[in-house]
Amino acid sequence: MKNKKLFLPAIVLVAAILTTAAYSIVVSIAKKPTITEAEFPFKITYELDGKQVTINDVYKVRYTGNDGYSDTKTRIYVGEISDLGEGNTVYNLKKDGNTRIELWTHFYPDYLMGDSEYDYFDGEAFEPKIYYYDSEETEYCDEQTLSEQGVKLISYEYPTPIENSLVFSHISYFNSEIVFPNLLIALIALLVIAIFVKKEKDYKYTSIDTASFILNCIVGSVYLIFVTVVALVIDIEGGGPELYYQMLYFIPSFSTLCLAASVALRRRKYSKSSLVVGLVGPAFFIVYLIVCAVCGLL
Repeated sequence: MKNKKLFLPAIVLVAAILTTAAYSIVVSIAKKPTITEAEFPFKITYELDGKQVTINDVYKVRYTGNDGYSDTKTRIYVGEISDLGEGNTVYNLKKDGNTRIELWTHFYPDYLMGDSEYDYFDGEAFEPKIYYYDSEETEYCDEQTLSEQGVKLISYEYPTPIENSLVFSHISYFNSEIVFPNLLIALIALLVIAIFVKKEKDYKYTSIDTASFILNCIVGSVYLIFVTVVALVIDIEGGGPELYYQMLYFIPSFSTLCLAASVALRRRKYSKSSLVVGLVGPAFFIVYLIVCAVCGLL
């Protein structure tokens, strides 16, 4: 009989836990391109001080892996023009005191590699541009100013981004992007329990139940808001694969599920268990903070 009383809450909580786990794994899947290296020949002809110059070179690009400040699923590409060196795609055409003229190729390695997440030229053409910078670092690219400086773009032959696709690479470690969605899943579980798990008809709440209810209200407002904010902003420090970072992202949803369990236990006449379970989330967070402080982790 007791097992039947807790069957629905158990199903809801297990479903929430499994959904949370599945979601966290899916959004942490890192992908890699099927084509990891490519070469892009290009040709640019310009005129400077009455002399016509042609740049005929190759932009070499390679995928180096997945990394990022807080989101390590980010795909990293590096590009190199042999005359400029890795990462540099700007030609310095002329420098005169505090003024200079530069030719920007506007080459982006991820764009040329056909990565679907990157489009730098939405609404504008993929082409080289010449810029003039005066002594105050004001930028000019209009035809009149460039003509006054004796420079103009004659022609160019640019590469076309390759057709590429993304495939599974690995499961990256978690970051703060999972905090709010997982919290939402837990809140839905709490709402389902609050609606469908009814109080026993012949049961009258005791003083322990009252204390449990008050505790639930405090946990569901002050504590839950605080711990969620902490979990969301922790990536300002960069996040990381360390266990103390990974655990923190799940504390808000874990605490909410404990709150849901406390509600269900109270309505099923488990007064003391309800009170204890309602304290599990905050207690775990306090222990977490103590351990991190002692170990100098946060």
